[in-house]
Amino acid sequence: MAENVDTSSRGSCNISETSDSKLRKILRKQKRCESILEKNENVKCVKFPTRFIFVGNHGLICGIGCEELITAFEPFGKIEDIILPQNKSYSFIVYTKSEEAEMAMRNLQGVKLEHMKQPLYLSFADKVPSNHKLFNNENFPPGLILIKDFFTEQQEEKILQCIKWNDSDSQQLKHRRVKHFGYEFKYGINNIDKNDPLDEKIPEICHPYLAKLIEEKYINTMPDQLTVNYYLPGQGIPVHIDTHSAFEDCIVVFNLGSQIVMEFHHPNGCHVPILLPRYSVLIMSKESRYLWSHGITPRKMDVIPNQNGLLKSVPRGVRTSFTFRIVRKKPCDCVYYEQCDSQNDKKIKNVIEGNQAKQLEETHVLQVYNEIADHFSHTRYKEWPKVATFLNSLPSGSLLIDVGCGNGKYLGKHQNLIEIGCDFSHKLIEICRSNGLEVFVADNLKLPLRSGIADACISVAVLHHMATETRRKKAIEELVRILKVNGRALIYVWAMEQKSEKGSSNYLKASKDAKISETDCERHQIEFMGTKLPVHINKTQFLQQDIFVPWNKVDENKNSSSATVYHRYYHVFVKGELETLLLSVANVKIIESYYDQGNWCVIIEKVL
Repeated sequence: MAENVDTSSRGSCNISETSDSKLRKILRKQKRCESILEKNENVKCVKFPTRFIFVGNHGLICGIGCEELITAFEPFGKIEDIILPQNKSYSFIVYTKSEEAEMAMRNLQGVKLEHMKQPLYLSFADKVPSNHKLFNNENFPPGLILIKDFFTEQQEEKILQCIKWNDSDSQQLKHRRVKHFGYEFKYGINNIDKNDPLDEKIPEICHPYLAKLIEEKYINTMPDQLTVNYYLPGQGIPVHIDTHSAFEDCIVVFNLGSQIVMEFHHPNGCHVPILLPRYSVLIMSKESRYLWSHGITPRKMDVIPNQNGLLKSVPRGVRTSFTFRIVRKKPCDCVYYEQCDSQNDKKIKNVIEGNQAKQLEETHVLQVYNEIADHFSHTRYKEWPKVATFLNSLPSGSLLIDVGCGNGKYLGKHQNLIEIGCDFSHKLIEICRSNGLEVFVADNLKLPLRSGIADACISVAVLHHMATETRRKKAIEELVRILKVNGRALIYVWAMEQKSEKGSSNYLKASKDAKISETDCERHQIEFMGTKLPVHINKTQFLQQDIFVPWNKVDENKNSSSATVYHRYYHVFVKGELETLLLSVANVKIIESYYDQGNWCVIIEKVL
């Protein structure tokens, strides 16, 4: 140990108790780390001992792995879990008892260990991130199958002998050696050339095992591409998703030579470590293949649970993986647009940064609707039929909250319901009140309503005005919060796809304009805080998800043909995006999804 600063056993020490300059420095940095933690993970640091220790300055991004942490913290108690969030500079240690964590805190706070570049900045945490999963077969990503003991030692030996690593066809990459069969995977473009198959096909010795997987209905088709990876202890593979446009569903991995821990990551931050035993077969299909990324962290040992559920470190051996795939003949049309390279035109992009979002919404949503409220209200008076159907289906006496009620066109028309509306625009709320409706001004990200108050909610043409996915998710969470358990909500958002199987929407049918091109779109742009967004040409197909939509407010002087143009911000939703967003929210069950005249629509139910 190069440094040792004697601090309190508590996570946050009292600076007044000592004048030590090193302690002051540690506590300043520790406080900064705690602020980052609460912001990123919704985890708070506390001053009393708990089982959870937050290591504020040692994580994956700092080059720290499980082996370094277990070496430092194992001497002070039994470790139940070690959590290293992806691309973060912090980590968590979970002991079986708070007394063990208190002992570690007393001995390690402010200590700089030989294998670490900085002193440890530690705090007690009230919990660990909710999106982390322990080693548990029940926590597998959907579509992931692990078959243990698929091979015997003799079978493994014969399979490994069929690979000749000394020939010119094998490649030495940074963290592993690879060899391809059937088709070469070109790492420069993360794809294959389907018109340039290799002479060397999948080795015959592999065919019986693949046929067995087909016979037992684990896979449907015989693979035609194989990548063999050879890993020495300490080597790994970066987190990735196998390219959608290159390969079909179902990726089969033979895990030979040594066990390994493979890390799976969901886009919402959920992290699941999976232990792949030697002689096992891993099959990635559906969501686990298309949505979740996977990788192997380069390190010489893995931390895995023993029979008692406690963690132990196990050295890695030489490992060889056989990854079998089916070459795709047509573009991928999966629902995971953000991850799909075949559907780049539909990718969900947050072109607006978080700090800009609130200002953008205030300038190009709230202020605009306050300016156009009267004119807007004159054009919005008729209920959409399917929204009316939802409202008429509600039991008599139900309390309905219309979140983003606009001019209140869905309120006051259903005598069997108790109806309340809210909107961020005070001008639209004034129009509602003038019509005798029960309404109030509110931000749909912070609804001033008691949790579980509503039997039903509607949010019609509101969510698409939120400028980031985080804010859209927060709006849904508020909607769910105010619902009773088993209460239902109807959500409408504008669809990027203005054509369905039944033809064009009324929005496009109303157009007499010629089609526009990407160049036309680029010519009409508005810059907001350094970000340029296109101005959509009304009654035409959308060319981008994040856009300004003009509203022409005719001058009140009837003798004048002049009009003032206002630009409203929209994020138009692609197919499946709303459902994916809803599934990331707790306590939500999707009852029905449908397309209605240029809108994606979902009915949800709040569950326990």
